[in-house]
Amino acid sequence: MPAETTASMYQAKSATQSGKDYQMFPKTPNFNDTHNEVITPANTTIQERPNYVIINKTGTYKFLYQTTCSIGGTSTTETYVSGAALAADGPMTLPIQPHAWTSTGSPATGDVTFVYVRVR
Repeated sequence: MPAETTASMYQAKSATQSGKDYQMFPKTPNFNDTHNEVITPANTTIQERPNYVIINKTGTYKFLYQTTCSIGGTSTTETYVSGAALAADGPMTLPIQPHAWTSTGSPATGDVTFVYVRVR
């Protein structure tokens, strides 16, 4: 029998099982290696898409979902979509994945938090 090679996301069930070739099935992620990371990006600064967003301050917020800018750049001419209006200080969690945010009034770093769930 040839040597087994398995992809990192799969594991072999058995090398031989009742005379059949081995079967592959997905590995369960090790959630002990899962960690969260948060950033508070500045207004209109392009970021990697987060798993979700937390709004921390009162205001009306818009989010950028499509961009031609590079991560770390700023986008003020692209179309931001209205996404939330918070009447009292948060936090309010939104299950969205935008590249950037802006708000009416005077947006400040810390008004919006981008949360990333990562596996090491």
